[in-house]
Amino acid sequence: MRTLDQILTKKDYSRKTPASLFYKDSPLWQRLLTIGCVVFLSCAGLGEWKPINSAVGGLPKAVALGVIGLAVLYALFYPDEKRFREIWKPTLLYMSLMVALFFWSIVIWIESFAAVSSMIRSCSKLLFQSIAILTAVALVYLFREKAIELFTISICITNTAIMLMSVPGYGVAASLQSLITCLVTFGDADGYALQLEIHDLTFVFGQMVLYYTVFAPHDTQQEKRKRRRYLLACCWFFLVGMKRSAIPAVLLFVLIALFFRKRKVPSWVYPTVGGCCILFFLAFLYGVRNGIISRLLNSVGVDMMGRDYLWSMANPYYELSITYFGHGFEYVDTIISQWYDAGLINQPFPFHNDILKVFVEMGFPGFLLWSGIQYILTPLFWQHYADQQTTLLYLCELGYMTVTYLTDNTAFYFWSTMALRLVTLAYAMERKKPPKPKVWMPDSRQEMRDRIHILMQEG
Repeated sequence: MRTLDQILTKKDYSRKTPASLFYKDSPLWQRLLTIGCVVFLSCAGLGEWKPINSAVGGLPKAVALGVIGLAVLYALFYPDEKRFREIWKPTLLYMSLMVALFFWSIVIWIESFAAVSSMIRSCSKLLFQSIAILTAVALVYLFREKAIELFTISICITNTAIMLMSVPGYGVAASLQSLITCLVTFGDADGYALQLEIHDLTFVFGQMVLYYTVFAPHDTQQEKRKRRRYLLACCWFFLVGMKRSAIPAVLLFVLIALFFRKRKVPSWVYPTVGGCCILFFLAFLYGVRNGIISRLLNSVGVDMMGRDYLWSMANPYYELSITYFGHGFEYVDTIISQWYDAGLINQPFPFHNDILKVFVEMGFPGFLLWSGIQYILTPLFWQHYADQQTTLLYLCELGYMTVTYLTDNTAFYFWSTMALRLVTLAYAMERKKPPKPKVWMPDSRQEMRDRIHILMQEG
């Protein structure tokens, strides 16, 4: 028999669950979005497998547009003003680098009447860079801080697939022997192990190792388990790729991050570090042009693998002067093609020095734009948008990549560009500063008098 309370309590006939399975943020929607993004990223990453890359070049990277498409569709069906407010400022910051490179290149092309082929190649490279950046933004828009986890899963799937697809060409036993030899000898890669030297993805795993070692959340037991699993997976694929210059770079910036993580430093420190990096780049360029860097490295027995030859050959194409305006974005590819056609080099590889490459192409003003946006403006932005922890993460990730810029061609790699933007932005989602509460202030004394008069009448 019902009690009096039960009789008098009004029954709630309102619907407990939405009528559609596709209501905003429904588990089904999230599952479909997750699977879609992982599939698009994994398929795009398969383009890094050397047989595919040799056949179609960077074309598979365009598959990453699927992630951007999913984000656009989701935003159209379920507009979210809060998400837009969170994402638009970082997006403008990221794209400002592409806009600066494009417009400065236009100035150079107009002044020097560059060839149409050079312009097309430049626009193509900027387009792929923009796709990488917008894919990172789209992933964070859809999943916030979980975007890092999904990105890690995607590149692990890609690297695993590439490892498996490469086995039939060498056989299981020979593949295992080659891999073990490479790991034991720290880089003596041949056969199967050489096939796994997937440049772009390997450098990305270095970024992920840095993130999961120092910055990944580990407050709860579940977070600790996830962190350990992803760290082990990233370390494995990072070692399998065996980029010897990247391994000490990761270790260095892990130590730097651990040292500064718990310390409060003045707000001017990080932008100042960025400014010092730019001064170092100029000194480095001076050392490269005059052969000082080459002589120094050769004196301590470092095998430069022909880099000193390439650097010296570039001397006639630039000058260390504030009046040097450059040749336009991607001009170095034209130089390399000329050298290759003339038989001066065996492989049409760029300078293996992105600092030199950017300076030759963009000149002194363009180089300051490129470096100033990344090393000074962006740390200032993250301090204002989020906190010092986010700024430290960005500078450590950028610092690790900067080591590779000095001796490799990673500054405009597709996946490295994406990871550098995605990791910091997703991390910032949980650490960004809340908006300041709006406090009404009168525009004039008369407005204040009118307000007091209205309040007195209401009283």
